[in-house]
Amino acid sequence: MNNNTSNTKSHILQLGLWLLFFIIKTVSKCSNGCDLAFASYYVTPGSNLTYISNIFSQSIPLILKYNPQITRGDTIESGTRINVPFSCLCLNGDFLGHTFKYQTQVGDTYRKIARQVFANLTNEYWVQRVNVIEPALIPDFAFINVTVNCTCGNRHVSKDYGLFVTYPLRFGEDLWSLSTESDVPTILLERFNPETNFSAGSGLVFVPAKGKTTFQLT
Repeated sequence: MNNNTSNTKSHILQLGLWLLFFIIKTVSKCSNGCDLAFASYYVTPGSNLTYISNIFSQSIPLILKYNPQITRGDTIESGTRINVPFSCLCLNGDFLGHTFKYQTQVGDTYRKIARQVFANLTNEYWVQRVNVIEPALIPDFAFINVTVNCTCGNRHVSKDYGLFVTYPLRFGEDLWSLSTESDVPTILLERFNPETNFSAGSGLVFVPAKGKTTFQLT
């Protein structure tokens, strides 16, 4: 083998390794998560702390720790929201989220699980994406994955916020009402959520939480 052929193969190998490294760096969209994030759970009639504790696998005392407004034991007023703590992880190097294990009930569909059980903290597409069961073949009382997206902040927007709430917008809510409720300036909400249409009344928004990074999971 002459030197030219050897050099050519060496260059091809180096190019291949560089391309592989570039692909890995491009596909990997996150590297680290954070110990604590919140899910803003919209309470519907019939829901209570025991039910919410079960679907999120979080203890009632831990949930109460971050919801001092709850003063009546297991009862929660419907039409309100509570913050459910969870860890925000880098899943498969692709996105930030947390996968919960949910036991299906009679009549469950991916759409129902996303909209009703998890109160729009995820959607039908995401639930189906992280499960191998066909939508028409979901068995009763089987454990499936339910992934909720989250964020740990964006230092390019602000270094002052490291604790965030995954907040499903509801009909009638918009940028201004969310700013008033969360006490976060509209400009910050827009910068942390650059692709969000706040006037749509649906979809997920990441809202900086009060207390920043002072909370820790126990």
